[in-house]
Amino acid sequence: MSTDELKTFMATYDWAKTWRDLPWAHDEATLFLAELCAKRKPGRALDIGCGAGTDSVYLAQRGWEVTALDFIPKALEFTQARAREAGVDVQPVEADITAWRAEQPFDLVLDHGLLHNLDPLRHAAYRETVLHALADDGDFILLHWHPLFPGQGNGKMGPRRASREELQGFFAPDLQERFFAREEFEDLPAVVGGGMTQAYYWFRRNQAQLKPAVLMEQVQATFVRHKVDADGLLAAAGDAPIAARLAAPDLLGRLIGPGRLGITHQVPDPADAGQRLREWSMHAGLDPDRVDRLFHLFMSADHGDICGTAPKCPQCEVRFCKRLRHR
Repeated sequence: MSTDELKTFMATYDWAKTWRDLPWAHDEATLFLAELCAKRKPGRALDIGCGAGTDSVYLAQRGWEVTALDFIPKALEFTQARAREAGVDVQPVEADITAWRAEQPFDLVLDHGLLHNLDPLRHAAYRETVLHALADDGDFILLHWHPLFPGQGNGKMGPRRASREELQGFFAPDLQERFFAREEFEDLPAVVGGGMTQAYYWFRRNQAQLKPAVLMEQVQATFVRHKVDADGLLAAAGDAPIAARLAAPDLLGRLIGPGRLGITHQVPDPADAGQRLREWSMHAGLDPDRVDRLFHLFMSADHGDICGTAPKCPQCEVRFCKRLRHR
């Protein structure tokens, strides 16, 4: 944290007699935590900027091995005291998130309002730390302020607002939004900029970026399932373009967009989709020409119409596709 940020938070904690006095104190667990706990077994959780300790204690009560990280000693004192009262253990770590590195990956990383209080000059280091800490199949839950209305500025102090598009872009291409929710607060003090929209994100690793070779294996397995001899068709075509009739001009953009494979975090313009796919292929160390031709076969109305405008999801082996909701 910068000197100014440190002074502000230290002053707030010095003033607070109990955790309930903190402006960011909350009784209920951060949105999505209950759903996450219902979906996966307890594992290792990292609560960055643990603050009042609500989420750390909530997770520990449900069997998670919790590391509570904060750069303010009193925040850790509050968290440990609440953990003792609840009869659970929480591992405290006093550290600056941008200068700390996890020794082992975490199944869950939680940020209830740290990023939006961080100096933008340190955002890149924050992002690197989160990605380093998050397991390949891990979940990342984030609370962040949005503008209440277009063009709304920030206050003299307090969280900085960012739009959904900006946050999606900040974590792309490594993370992909799974769930999103928002709640509006219309009447807040002018010192924090007035009203705001409080947004909640549930991100997961973008498997198309993490394991591109596996994605292509899944595409090939789908061809086999549909009895499409993709390699034979490519060999027969030679250097000529694959004769593949597509059902819609924007189909490639939809396929590589966030609603399906997530190669791009926004659906690209149809004219740009081919180049975006080529860039992904080259970055992944794949043959861009082969990938392009395989994807056109995958969408082709002439070769099974596997992933056309009405994708055959129940007969698809591509487990990374968001249409399958990470099945």
